[in-house]
Amino acid sequence: MFRNADLHALDLGALFDASPNAYVIFDEALMIVGCNRAYLKEVGRASSNEIVGQYLFDAFPSSPDSASYRLLRRSLDKVLANHEQDHIAVIPYDTSEPGQPPNMRYWSATHTPIFDRDGVFRYILQHTVDVTELQRLRERGAHELFVEAGVLHRARQVQADNQAINAERELLRDMFKQAPGFIGVLAGPAHTFIQANDAYTDLVGGRELVGLTVAEALPEVVGQGFIDLLDAVYASGEPYIGKQVPVMLRQAGEAAPSKRYIDFIYQPILSEDGEVSGIFVQGHDVTEQVEAERMQSLRHRELGHRLKNQLAMVQAIVNQTIRASTDLSTAGSTIAGRLQALSRAHESLITGTTGLTSVGEIARTTAEIHDHGSLQRFRIEGPPVEIASRSALSLSLILHELTTNAVKYGALSNENGRVHVTWDVAGDEDTRRFTLVWREVDGPPVSPPSRNGAGTRLIKAGLAGTVSSDVTVSFDVTGIVCRIDADFASMGEEAD
Repeated sequence: MFRNADLHALDLGALFDASPNAYVIFDEALMIVGCNRAYLKEVGRASSNEIVGQYLFDAFPSSPDSASYRLLRRSLDKVLANHEQDHIAVIPYDTSEPGQPPNMRYWSATHTPIFDRDGVFRYILQHTVDVTELQRLRERGAHELFVEAGVLHRARQVQADNQAINAERELLRDMFKQAPGFIGVLAGPAHTFIQANDAYTDLVGGRELVGLTVAEALPEVVGQGFIDLLDAVYASGEPYIGKQVPVMLRQAGEAAPSKRYIDFIYQPILSEDGEVSGIFVQGHDVTEQVEAERMQSLRHRELGHRLKNQLAMVQAIVNQTIRASTDLSTAGSTIAGRLQALSRAHESLITGTTGLTSVGEIARTTAEIHDHGSLQRFRIEGPPVEIASRSALSLSLILHELTTNAVKYGALSNENGRVHVTWDVAGDEDTRRFTLVWREVDGPPVSPPSRNGAGTRLIKAGLAGTVSSDVTVSFDVTGIVCRIDADFASMGEEAD
């Protein structure tokens, strides 16, 4: 703009003050931060000290209920909100000092946003022009003065009223469009959309609604009873309120509708003669709330199942161990080890929310009790498989018994022995079987026990809660081999 001028040689403040046009500058709080001499002359002030540093409406008071205040404030608010220039064609405003006789004049004003060098909005520049014609009108005849002043006043009042109406209409339109809940207006017995806000459009996958009937815009809801509800409200004139109502809605990019839950109200719209002319629809998508409540209920039921199953397991461990032990010290040590395995299994179970636990996690958690978390002597392999909590607890105890025996007598009792734990699921959909094999290698020679203790009985009891579960234990020369074979479908079912 000043490419041919030496800006350092210019006094921009003096240039601003010398302008014949009236200028005043407001900050974002509408405090007057500066003005030039032309502005002081226009508003009848002798010095900038009289107004600079004051709030605009303290320096030039105006009732908030007056048209003058509303016009000026609305224009300034637009600039503050949009950072775009705004114009007022004509505004009546009293610029007299407080305590002085009124000095009503008419102005044309332009409000321009001012940005700093970084592009940050800082100030509003007001360019004011006095367009008062009262003096010229006084020089004419009294009748002409009366007529023209009346016409001028009415024209300006109409302008002010129209601007106020337009501003209110824009505000209501923005509020309707941006409302967080979905809102729609339906007209006539066919329920034709004449308005729908952004939330309504988002709910139905971005589809066009306005100008279409509900059946045309949302064909998937026709068979779900919503058209019947609208018909009933239209016929009776009584509102309808729905809470957590399921609705299947097709979303953008989806071939089939998906289930949502909504709270809504169908409110009849009455014409001047009291007849129903349409229906106002308002509501909220509460799908996340419903799903959260159902998940919480599922968690409570699952915790109840787990507690019952765990208490049953503790009772079985104590009873079987005491019956098989020769002294209380041995029984106490054995019970403590088995309860530790149960506790570790329970820790892995409570971290989930679906009631299912990974077989791999069970195997690794059990092995860590006896291998100090390193798993250097364990090889654990198998596909991702999840089972219900009751079967998971049984499998944890079986693996704990096998690990304890390996530490005392088997592959983990020397420095070279290792344990391989592998599993798989095979068979048709209706006949799938779960197979897990525990194999000890490079350990000392083993032989079948002379009698079956509590641990052996627990192992051979199989997986609790399954339709069928077989466990075989063989004593190979290099170590024990335990094979678990169970109906896989029933392993994913929780006991009542």
